[in-house]
Amino acid sequence: MLLIGPNSAGRRERKCQKAPQKPKNRRNKVNLVFDEEKRREFLTGFHKRKLQRKKEAKEKFEKELKEERKRIKAEAKESYKKLVVSHRPIPELENLMNEEYQDEDVTVKVVELSTNDIVQKNYWIGANQPKYDPEEESEKEQSEEEEITGMELKRKHKPVKETIEKVKFQTEKDVKKALKKQATRTVKKSKVFQMKNKLERQKQKKVIADEKAEIS
Repeated sequence: MLLIGPNSAGRRERKCQKAPQKPKNRRNKVNLVFDEEKRREFLTGFHKRKLQRKKEAKEKFEKELKEERKRIKAEAKESYKKLVVSHRPIPELENLMNEEYQDEDVTVKVVELSTNDIVQKNYWIGANQPKYDPEEESEKEQSEEEEITGMELKRKHKPVKETIEKVKFQTEKDVKKALKKQATRTVKKSKVFQMKNKLERQKQKKVIADEKAEIS
């Protein structure tokens, strides 16, 4: 026989009672209304926007390419002017070199002389120029070859400096040829032209791939 006390009855009553619900605030509801045309345009316009970005990038690249060509052309013109001025004979010096002074009994002519000309005419001793005996050089080479491996002396080879001779242009054609080479080097180093060549290669690869796909 079970005995039910007053405490158990109170617990049962508390469980049966529901918590009071908060009143719903129906005034603060937000209803989103989409413009169907704009929504459809946004969802289906990814390809369109991609093409637009490509078009803008192409226009920007063509503008940069045009500016780069102008810059290289201006540099070539400036270099041409400098080369022409630097290789132009100075008329004052030319006149002095060919000038003759006439007196009553003597005629004086200004002539450019070098030390070698003076030495040859007067039989003087010229500048010191060392001469090498080929036999001594061959003996040195043989002694170097006879060194025992592992016992040879380690010598540090000094880097040889390349001497670049100044080119003397005889005609205007030579000047233009040199400028053309310089412009070609500038174009190869230019980042804009490198990008242009890269895009052309990609386009060519795509054309070849499409042709192969059509054949197969």
